[in-house]
Amino acid sequence: MSELARLNGIFSEFSDASLVAVTKSEEAFANEVFDVTSSDDQRYFLKILKEQSPKAIAVEAQMQQRLINAGLGTPEYLEIRSGNYVGEHGGEKFVLSKYIPGESPKTVTPKLVASLGATLARIHRCFEGVTIPDNDMQWLNLERAERDIASYSGPAKSTLSNLISFGRIIFDHDLPKAITHGDLWLSNVFTAEDEVTTVFDLETAERTVRIIDLARTYTSLRFNSDYSSGEIVDMLTAGYNSEAEQALSEEEMQSMNRAIAYTCGVCATWHAIHGTRYKDPYIQLGSEAMSS
Repeated sequence: MSELARLNGIFSEFSDASLVAVTKSEEAFANEVFDVTSSDDQRYFLKILKEQSPKAIAVEAQMQQRLINAGLGTPEYLEIRSGNYVGEHGGEKFVLSKYIPGESPKTVTPKLVASLGATLARIHRCFEGVTIPDNDMQWLNLERAERDIASYSGPAKSTLSNLISFGRIIFDHDLPKAITHGDLWLSNVFTAEDEVTTVFDLETAERTVRIIDLARTYTSLRFNSDYSSGEIVDMLTAGYNSEAEQALSEEEMQSMNRAIAYTCGVCATWHAIHGTRYKDPYIQLGSEAMSS
Protein backbone atom coordinates (compact mmCIF):
# COMPACT_ATOMS: atom_id res chain seq x y z
CA MET A 1 0.00 0.00 0.00
CA SER A 2 1.32 3.45 -0.89
CA GLU A 3 1.71 6.08 1.79
CA LEU A 4 -0.99 8.22 0.14
CA ALA A 5 -3.43 5.30 0.15
CA ARG A 6 -2.62 4.54 3.79
CA LEU A 7 -3.17 8.15 4.85
CA ASN A 8 -6.34 8.43 2.79
CA GLY A 9 -7.74 5.48 4.70
CA ILE A 10 -6.92 7.22 7.98
CA PHE A 11 -8.30 10.57 6.79
CA SER A 12 -11.57 8.92 5.73
CA GLU A 13 -12.40 8.50 9.42
CA PHE A 14 -12.63 12.30 9.59
CA SER A 15 -13.83 13.49 6.19
CA ASP A 16 -15.35 12.34 2.91
CA ALA A 17 -12.72 14.39 1.06
CA SER A 18 -9.56 12.67 -0.16
CA LEU A 19 -5.97 13.69 0.32
CA VAL A 20 -4.23 15.13 -2.71
CA ALA A 21 -0.84 15.99 -1.18
CA VAL A 22 1.13 14.68 1.79
CA THR A 23 4.56 15.68 3.11
CA LYS A 24 6.18 13.83 5.98
CA SER A 25 8.04 15.85 8.60
CA GLU A 26 11.72 14.99 8.78
CA GLU A 27 12.02 16.62 12.21
CA ALA A 28 9.56 14.37 14.05
CA PHE A 29 11.15 11.33 15.70
CA ALA A 30 8.73 9.91 18.25
CA ASN A 31 5.63 10.12 16.01
CA GLU A 32 4.94 10.23 12.30
CA VAL A 33 3.73 13.72 11.39
CA PHE A 34 2.40 14.76 7.99
CA ASP A 35 1.39 18.03 6.37
CA VAL A 36 -1.62 17.01 4.29
CA THR A 37 -3.93 18.80 1.85
CA SER A 38 -7.42 17.53 1.06
CA SER A 39 -9.42 17.65 -2.17
CA ASP A 40 -11.62 20.39 -0.70
CA ASP A 41 -8.50 22.58 -0.37
CA GLN A 42 -8.12 22.23 3.41
CA ARG A 43 -4.72 21.74 4.99
CA TYR A 44 -4.02 19.78 8.17
CA PHE A 45 -1.33 18.35 10.39
CA LEU A 46 -1.91 14.59 10.73
CA LYS A 47 -0.04 12.77 13.49
CA ILE A 48 0.13 8.99 13.84
CA LEU A 49 0.29 8.16 17.54
CA LYS A 50 2.83 5.71 18.92
CA GLU A 51 2.58 5.96 22.71
CA GLN A 52 -0.05 8.58 23.55
CA SER A 53 -3.36 7.47 25.02
CA PRO A 54 -6.73 9.17 24.44
CA LYS A 55 -6.51 10.43 28.03
CA ALA A 56 -3.14 12.07 27.34
CA ILE A 57 -4.49 13.60 24.12
CA ALA A 58 -7.46 15.09 25.99
CA VAL A 59 -5.02 16.75 28.42
CA GLU A 60 -3.00 18.05 25.47
CA ALA A 61 -6.16 19.61 24.07
CA GLN A 62 -6.64 21.38 27.41
CA MET A 63 -3.05 22.64 27.29
CA GLN A 64 -3.53 23.86 23.72
CA GLN A 65 -6.37 26.08 24.87
CA ARG A 66 -4.26 27.43 27.72
CA LEU A 67 -1.47 28.35 25.31
CA ILE A 68 -3.91 30.11 23.01
CA ASN A 69 -5.40 32.01 25.95
CA ALA A 70 -1.86 33.06 26.89
CA GLY A 71 -1.31 34.54 23.43
CA LEU A 72 0.74 31.68 21.95
CA GLY A 73 -0.38 29.89 18.82
CA THR A 74 -0.52 26.09 18.73
CA PRO A 75 -2.31 23.50 16.59
CA GLU A 76 -5.72 22.62 18.05
CA TYR A 77 -6.77 18.98 17.87
CA LEU A 78 -9.98 18.46 15.91
CA GLU A 79 -12.77 16.18 17.04
CA ILE A 80 -12.74 13.01 14.93
CA ARG A 81 -16.00 11.96 16.51
CA SER A 82 -18.06 14.06 18.88
CA GLY A 83 -16.06 14.53 22.08
CA ASN A 84 -13.16 12.39 20.83
CA TYR A 85 -9.91 13.74 19.43
CA VAL A 86 -8.35 10.35 18.65
CA GLY A 87 -9.32 8.43 15.53
CA GLU A 88 -8.36 4.90 14.58
CA HIS A 89 -8.05 3.17 11.24
CA GLY A 90 -6.43 -0.13 10.41
CA GLY A 91 -5.02 -0.43 13.91
CA GLU A 92 -3.36 3.02 13.76
CA LYS A 93 -4.42 5.82 16.09
CA PHE A 94 -4.16 9.40 14.89
CA VAL A 95 -5.02 13.03 15.61
CA LEU A 96 -5.67 15.93 13.25
CA SER A 97 -5.24 19.67 13.62
CA LYS A 98 -5.71 22.57 11.26
CA TYR A 99 -2.54 23.68 9.50
CA ILE A 100 -0.89 26.82 10.91
CA PRO A 101 1.19 28.88 8.47
CA GLY A 102 4.61 29.98 9.59
CA GLU A 103 8.20 28.84 9.75
CA SER A 104 10.79 27.76 12.26
CA PRO A 105 13.74 30.10 12.83
CA LYS A 106 16.67 29.68 10.46
CA THR A 107 19.24 31.66 12.47
CA VAL A 108 19.82 32.21 16.17
CA THR A 109 19.93 35.80 17.43
CA PRO A 110 20.03 37.25 20.96
CA LYS A 111 16.42 38.33 20.54
CA LEU A 112 15.37 34.80 19.59
CA VAL A 113 17.22 33.24 22.53
CA ALA A 114 15.54 35.66 24.94
CA SER A 115 12.15 34.98 23.34
CA LEU A 116 12.59 31.23 23.78
CA GLY A 117 13.41 31.77 27.45
CA ALA A 118 10.37 34.01 27.89
CA THR A 119 8.21 31.43 26.09
CA LEU A 120 9.29 28.72 28.52
CA ALA A 121 8.26 30.96 31.43
CA ARG A 122 4.88 31.63 29.82
CA ILE A 123 4.38 27.90 29.29
CA HIS A 124 5.22 27.19 32.92
CA ARG A 125 2.74 29.85 34.05
CA CYS A 126 -0.17 28.86 31.85
CA PHE A 127 0.15 25.10 32.50
CA GLU A 128 0.11 25.52 36.29
CA GLY A 129 -2.52 23.22 37.79
CA VAL A 130 -2.78 20.84 34.82
CA THR A 131 -2.49 17.17 35.80
CA ILE A 132 -0.32 15.34 33.28
CA PRO A 133 -0.74 11.55 33.08
CA ASP A 134 2.43 9.45 32.96
CA ASN A 135 3.28 8.38 29.42
CA ASP A 136 6.25 7.03 27.52
CA MET A 137 6.63 10.26 25.55
CA GLN A 138 8.08 11.98 28.64
CA TRP A 139 11.63 11.20 27.54
CA LEU A 140 13.39 13.47 30.08
CA ASN A 141 11.70 11.73 33.02
CA LEU A 142 14.33 10.29 35.37
CA GLU A 143 12.65 6.90 35.74
CA ARG A 144 12.44 6.50 31.96
CA ALA A 145 15.99 7.72 31.50
CA GLU A 146 17.28 5.09 33.91
CA ARG A 147 15.18 2.44 32.18
CA ASP A 148 16.58 3.46 28.79
CA ILE A 149 20.21 3.46 29.90
CA ALA A 150 19.71 0.04 31.50
CA SER A 151 18.38 -1.32 28.19
CA TYR A 152 21.27 0.08 26.14
CA SER A 153 24.35 -2.12 25.67
CA GLY A 154 26.31 -0.20 23.04
CA PRO A 155 29.90 1.07 23.29
CA ALA A 156 28.84 4.51 24.56
CA LYS A 157 27.06 3.14 27.63
CA SER A 158 29.72 4.20 30.15
CA THR A 159 29.81 7.75 28.78
CA LEU A 160 26.03 8.03 28.75
CA SER A 161 25.75 6.64 32.29
CA ASN A 162 28.29 9.20 33.51
CA LEU A 163 26.35 12.10 31.99
CA ILE A 164 23.07 10.97 33.55
CA SER A 165 24.68 10.22 36.92
CA PHE A 166 26.39 13.62 36.99
CA GLY A 167 23.14 15.44 36.22
CA ARG A 168 20.57 13.41 38.13
CA ILE A 169 21.62 15.11 41.38
CA ILE A 170 19.30 17.99 40.47
CA PHE A 171 16.35 15.74 41.33
CA ASP A 172 17.68 15.28 44.87
CA HIS A 173 17.48 19.01 45.61
CA ASP A 174 14.34 20.99 46.34
CA LEU A 175 14.49 22.94 43.09
CA PRO A 176 11.35 24.67 41.75
CA LYS A 177 9.14 22.52 39.55
CA ALA A 178 6.70 23.30 36.76
CA ILE A 179 4.74 21.63 34.00
CA THR A 180 7.52 21.61 31.43
CA HIS A 181 7.22 21.39 27.66
CA GLY A 182 10.14 18.97 27.51
CA ASP A 183 11.11 19.46 23.87
CA LEU A 184 11.12 23.16 23.01
CA TRP A 185 13.78 23.19 20.34
CA LEU A 186 13.95 25.31 17.21
CA SER A 187 11.91 22.95 15.03
CA ASN A 188 9.07 22.96 17.58
CA VAL A 189 8.34 26.68 17.30
CA PHE A 190 7.36 29.16 14.63
CA THR A 191 8.74 32.68 14.89
CA ALA A 192 8.21 36.11 13.33
CA GLU A 193 10.93 38.74 13.60
CA ASP A 194 12.77 36.52 16.10
CA GLU A 195 9.79 36.30 18.47
CA VAL A 196 8.13 32.95 19.17
CA THR A 197 4.57 32.93 17.83
CA THR A 198 3.62 29.24 17.82
CA VAL A 199 4.49 26.23 19.96
CA PHE A 200 4.23 22.61 18.80
CA ASP A 201 4.32 19.12 20.29
CA LEU A 202 3.09 18.99 23.87
CA GLU A 203 3.28 15.21 24.25
CA THR A 204 6.54 15.38 26.25
CA ALA A 205 5.06 17.62 28.95
CA GLU A 206 5.46 16.55 32.58
CA ARG A 207 5.80 18.05 36.04
CA THR A 208 9.48 18.13 36.87
CA VAL A 209 12.40 20.40 37.77
CA ARG A 210 11.83 23.47 35.61
CA ILE A 211 15.46 24.05 34.60
CA ILE A 212 15.25 20.81 32.59
CA ASP A 213 13.18 22.82 30.09
CA LEU A 214 15.86 25.49 29.79
CA ALA A 215 18.52 22.81 29.39
CA ARG A 216 16.61 21.17 26.54
CA THR A 217 16.18 24.47 24.70
CA TYR A 218 19.84 25.27 25.37
CA THR A 219 20.95 22.17 23.44
CA SER A 220 19.09 23.29 20.31
CA LEU A 221 20.61 26.75 20.51
CA ARG A 222 24.14 25.36 20.92
CA PHE A 223 23.68 23.08 17.92
CA ASN A 224 22.44 25.92 15.73
CA SER A 225 24.66 28.88 16.66
CA ASP A 226 28.22 29.92 17.36
CA TYR A 227 27.34 31.48 20.72
CA SER A 228 29.25 30.13 23.69
CA SER A 229 27.64 28.13 26.45
CA GLY A 230 27.80 31.07 28.83
CA GLU A 231 26.32 33.49 26.32
CA ILE A 232 23.35 31.23 25.62
CA VAL A 233 22.69 30.54 29.30
CA ASP A 234 22.82 34.27 30.09
CA MET A 235 20.43 35.23 27.26
CA LEU A 236 18.07 32.31 27.83
CA THR A 237 17.78 32.82 31.57
CA ALA A 238 17.36 36.59 31.21
CA GLY A 239 14.46 35.94 28.83
CA TYR A 240 12.98 33.43 31.26
CA ASN A 241 13.21 35.79 34.22
CA SER A 242 11.50 38.55 32.21
CA GLU A 243 8.26 36.51 32.18
CA ALA A 244 8.58 34.17 35.15
CA GLU A 245 6.43 34.54 38.24
CA GLN A 246 9.48 33.39 40.21
CA ALA A 247 12.93 34.28 38.87
CA LEU A 248 15.53 31.53 38.65
CA SER A 249 17.27 31.11 41.99
CA GLU A 250 21.00 31.09 42.61
CA GLU A 251 20.83 27.35 43.28
CA GLU A 252 19.08 26.78 39.95
CA MET A 253 21.73 28.78 38.12
CA GLN A 254 24.47 26.81 39.86
CA SER A 255 22.70 23.58 38.82
CA MET A 256 22.34 24.54 35.16
CA ASN A 257 25.39 22.60 33.94
CA ARG A 258 24.15 19.49 35.71
CA ALA A 259 20.72 19.94 34.08
CA ILE A 260 22.43 20.30 30.68
CA ALA A 261 24.60 17.22 31.22
CA TYR A 262 21.57 15.19 32.33
CA THR A 263 19.47 16.35 29.38
CA CYS A 264 22.27 15.63 26.91
CA GLY A 265 22.80 12.18 28.43
CA VAL A 266 19.11 11.34 28.16
CA CYS A 267 18.81 12.67 24.60
CA ALA A 268 21.99 10.90 23.53
CA THR A 269 20.73 7.63 25.03
CA TRP A 270 17.40 7.93 23.19
CA HIS A 271 19.19 8.60 19.90
CA ALA A 272 21.66 5.77 20.54
CA ILE A 273 18.82 3.32 21.11
CA HIS A 274 17.02 4.51 17.98
CA GLY A 275 20.14 4.61 15.83
CA THR A 276 20.05 8.26 14.74
CA ARG A 277 23.04 10.48 13.99
CA TYR A 278 22.51 12.75 17.01
CA LYS A 279 24.08 10.60 19.75
CA ASP A 280 27.60 11.98 19.44
CA PRO A 281 26.67 15.71 19.28
CA TYR A 282 24.67 15.33 22.50
CA ILE A 283 27.56 13.51 24.17
CA GLN A 284 29.88 16.34 23.18
CA LEU A 285 27.59 19.01 24.65
CA GLY A 286 27.02 17.01 27.80
CA SER A 287 30.73 16.41 28.31
CA GLU A 288 31.32 20.14 27.87
CA ALA A 289 28.78 20.86 30.62
CA MET A 290 30.40 18.32 32.96
CA SER A 291 33.80 19.93 32.60
CA SER A 292 32.59 23.53 33.03
